[in-house]
Amino acid sequence: MTSREYWKGRRIAVIGLGRQGEMVEDVKFLIKAGALVGIYDLKSEARLKQDLVFLRSQGLANYVCGSIPVDDLIDHDLVILSHEYPRDSGFLKIVREKGIPIEYPETLFFRHAPPITVVGIMGEAGTSTVVSMLTPILEAACDQAEGQRFFVVDPDTDNGTLAHLRKIQSGDVVLMRIIPDMIRELHAIRISPQVAVFTTIPPKGSFDRSPFEILEFQTYNNFIIASDTIIDATRRYKDLPRAKMLRTKASIIPTEWTLKHIPPEGRSHDREHAALSLQVARLFKVDDEITHYHLDRWKPLRGRIELVKKVKQIEFYNDSASVSARSTQVALETLMKADERKNITLIFGGAESMSDYRPLYALFPACIERVILVPGSGTIRERASIERFPKMAVHSAPSVEEAVRLAFEHAKKGDRVLFSPGFEARGYDGSRHERGERFIRAVRSL
Repeated sequence: MTSREYWKGRRIAVIGLGRQGEMVEDVKFLIKAGALVGIYDLKSEARLKQDLVFLRSQGLANYVCGSIPVDDLIDHDLVILSHEYPRDSGFLKIVREKGIPIEYPETLFFRHAPPITVVGIMGEAGTSTVVSMLTPILEAACDQAEGQRFFVVDPDTDNGTLAHLRKIQSGDVVLMRIIPDMIRELHAIRISPQVAVFTTIPPKGSFDRSPFEILEFQTYNNFIIASDTIIDATRRYKDLPRAKMLRTKASIIPTEWTLKHIPPEGRSHDREHAALSLQVARLFKVDDEITHYHLDRWKPLRGRIELVKKVKQIEFYNDSASVSARSTQVALETLMKADERKNITLIFGGAESMSDYRPLYALFPACIERVILVPGSGTIRERASIERFPKMAVHSAPSVEEAVRLAFEHAKKGDRVLFSPGFEARGYDGSRHERGERFIRAVRSL
C-alpha cells in the first residue's frame, strides 16, 4: 500500500496547528492525499484565522476552536497531536479506551517513510544551530551522489514533517532535529537514527531509563557523534550502544580555517557545534574545503544571544529561542567569556519545561546582578529557588515589555541585559518567535 492509498478516505483529527502554525503543511498534505481532516485547537478562531482560511481553501472538512469535544474525536480513525499536546492529555482518555491510534507527525513519518538514512540531532541546547550548519554541507554531499536527495525535517519550521512523504524516496538522506519530547516517542516505535549527533545529554523527562535509550535500535554499522563528555557518559549505563562512536571537540577544526561568525575556541559554544558538523561531514566524505566554505558563510540564528541594541552603554541581548536551563546556561557562559564582570540582568521565565535548573542556578552568583521574572507555569515552580540568593535582586514583570522597562530602569552604564527565558513559550507569549519580536520592539523603543 502506497502512502497516498493509506491516507485516502481516513477520518483524521488533528489536535493543534502548532505554536507557529507548524502543522499547516502537514494538514495540507493529508487533505491532498484524500484524508477527511478535522482540526481541533484550544486557541481562538481569531488567532488561527489566517491558517484556517488557507486550509479551508484546500478542502478542510471541519474545525473547532476554543475547545476539544471528546465526543467528536471518537468518530475518527486516527488522532494526530501537535507538540503542544502531550499524549496523556485528559481529553484523549476516551480515545485510548476506544483503541483509536494516537500519533505525532514524527512517528507517522517513520511508519510511512521508505528506507532512508537519518542524521538525528539531539540535545537540550544547540540543536537548531547544528542543523543550520549541517544543512548546506549535507546538501552538497547529496548533490555529488547520483540519485540521492537531501531533506531537512525540523518540527519548529513551517515546512511540515509528514509533508516530506510526498517526495522522499528510498536511499535519501534526512537531517532531523529530534526535540526532547520526541525521544521517548521514537524509542517506543523502535526507531534510532543511523547517525546520532548529540549536542548535549538529553534532558530528564525525555527518556525512561537512560538518556541514550534512543540508540537501542542502532546497528554496528551506525554512528554516534558527540563530545568526549557525552560519549563517556554513555558508558555509565548498562546497555552500551552498538554503533561506532566518533569523538569530537572544538580543536579538530583546522587552525588555519577562518570562520567569520565562529569565535576562537573557549569563547563560544558555536565552535563545538562547528566541530560536530565537521565530523558529520567527514563521515559523509565531504571534502574539508567544502565544509570550510559553508562554515565560513554560516551566520548565527536569530534569537540566539543576538545583540539587539546598545542604549546609553547598556547592551540588550535577545536569546528568546532558549526553552531550557541548558540553553540559558550556554548564553550566560558565552557572555561571561566575553566579560567576567558580574553585571548581567537576566529576563527569565515562561511555561513548564523538562529541564533541571540546578546547574544553571550555580552560575547565578558569579554573573547575575538582577533577575526579572516573566509569567508562566515554570516561573511559578522555580520562583522559590531563584529567590534564595540573598545578594541578587529579583523582580516580577507582567510582560516582556515591562521587563525591558524595569531592566533599563535599574541597569547601570556597562551592564548587559539578557532575555533568555529558559522555558517554553505558551499562552500570552504565543511562540518563541513572537516573544522575541516583542522583546526587540521593546528594546528599540527605549
